[in-house]
Amino acid sequence: MRRLCLMLALLLLPIGCMPSQNLDDYAYVLNIGAERGTTMPYLLTFLVSAPGEGEEQTGVHNVVISAEARSLSEAVRTLNAAYPSRLSFSRASLLLLGEDLVQDGAQTPLLDLSFGAADLWPNLRVAVCEGSVKETFEGWISQSDPSLRKIKTSVGELMTRAGMTSDIGYSTYLECTNDERIDALIAYAGRTEWTLREDSVGNETYPALGGALLVSSTLASSTAGSAVFDGDRMVGVLDGLHTMAVLMVTDAFQSGELICTAQDGRMIEVKLRRVKRPRMSVENGQATAELFLEADVISPASDPIAEETLTALLETELASMLREVYDALRGMNSDAMGFGREAAKRFSTVEAWEAFDWKAEYRQMPCTFTTHVRLADARGGER
Repeated sequence: MRRLCLMLALLLLPIGCMPSQNLDDYAYVLNIGAERGTTMPYLLTFLVSAPGEGEEQTGVHNVVISAEARSLSEAVRTLNAAYPSRLSFSRASLLLLGEDLVQDGAQTPLLDLSFGAADLWPNLRVAVCEGSVKETFEGWISQSDPSLRKIKTSVGELMTRAGMTSDIGYSTYLECTNDERIDALIAYAGRTEWTLREDSVGNETYPALGGALLVSSTLASSTAGSAVFDGDRMVGVLDGLHTMAVLMVTDAFQSGELICTAQDGRMIEVKLRRVKRPRMSVENGQATAELFLEADVISPASDPIAEETLTALLETELASMLREVYDALRGMNSDAMGFGREAAKRFSTVEAWEAFDWKAEYRQMPCTFTTHVRLADARGGER
């Protein structure tokens, strides 16, 4: 009994490493944004969940605060001195990089200097913002979703359910920027506007780009499409459909939709699903990619097209789209499809691979895409 009382007494003693502030004194940073500053190299912006205001101090509210600085820690020190609550990054889930920053790789010194705590940042999602980070954050604050639950889950859901954007974390982003075997494809965000915009493939206007979604919503900002990188530099933008094409090749695709036109002029809409991993190879200056997909016909529900005709149409459309996206990526010097990983298998040592100029070969290398599409019935089984 004496031992039990002693243990309880020890547990109730103050713990020296615990902060002296009450939990209500903290403001939790949910999103971190970085773009070019005016007087300092960087403008650091935080979307913060802060304690409630007023005499009762009930609930929380989301606010956007920012400071110009030379590093993340310097911005935090500045804001902690001026903001009533102390900033905590334990709930940070998104790093938003301004397009003006990443077009010439200016974000790399900031991230190398400020984001070195590997135990803190591996699960931080990374996205690129087409305009003002502050305006994008403010556009995500909504009375209908004060917890930002929609924003926290939308990037992952858009990738897994629709294939319309890329969902990568900070550690994966670092691997892509430092590894010549694959380049980064990052979620693209911006203000929602009723406009159409061409992506880097350039053969059509398409609304599914961050900041160009044809929707009305309580959220003034959206996320869709992807930013394309060559190393640590952003070199282009892909819309949702062309992002889906890249995800199919990298084996990050799970499901999505495709609309194409039959020979009789009818619009065919299908739901696509991954069947098994794609097969890729790089041999003798020639790349190949073989994809395996299943399709559910969404429309037309009546007067269906013959199975052989429909599968041939889908396979042709997909192969054509994949070639267009591949050629656009080569033109941007971006290996976002990851053919470099296959090319590296030809080398027996890391030193031999590093001495080889992969991008020079890649820019001249044609690729043959083969797609295999099988149809499924309404119950999800094969016909």
